[in-house]
Amino acid sequence: MKYLILYSSLSGNTEKVAMRIRDTIGNDIEMIKIDSETNIDFYQYDLVFLGSPVIQWHPTKTLMDFVSRTLVRYHKSGDLIPCSPVRLGKYAICFCTYAGPHTGVSEAVPAIKWMRTFFEHIGFTVLDEWYTVGEYKNNEENSTRGRLGNIKGRPNEDDLLEIENKTKGVLKTLKLCKNYNL
Repeated sequence: MKYLILYSSLSGNTEKVAMRIRDTIGNDIEMIKIDSETNIDFYQYDLVFLGSPVIQWHPTKTLMDFVSRTLVRYHKSGDLIPCSPVRLGKYAICFCTYAGPHTGVSEAVPAIKWMRTFFEHIGFTVLDEWYTVGEYKNNEENSTRGRLGNIKGRPNEDDLLEIENKTKGVLKTLKLCKNYNL
């Protein structure tokens, strides 16, 4: 299988998660931090991890602009097909980091659903959605007095171990599916 981690990170929280995914999978994965020049053909990969911090219930503007450019490119090339048929063997995981000072994880759900919809439009099967608490950088009040309590230092080792275990679970499941020709 060919793997890709594609992510946006502003304060380093999402990058920590991306790095744990990479370290869990090993050398067989490509990892790219999205910028204004990023141009990826998702169909070259079997499993894509797409991650972003949550900014006002959305992924970063950098990620959203990248997705918009990609959709336009796929539409022009004919790869964006009406009714979004599933492309067998193409999978995705959407992940985010969030601080949720006002309503907790509810602030992160729209960002993940936005990313998920992108993958469904291009025919990928989204296997899971991962939400990881991340410290609200440069704002003591939001990191200590928000709905989630004191989240300073997160994602911490426990959070990253959870990501590692989820990554191992996904890889094991995909291997089993391949062995049974599912």
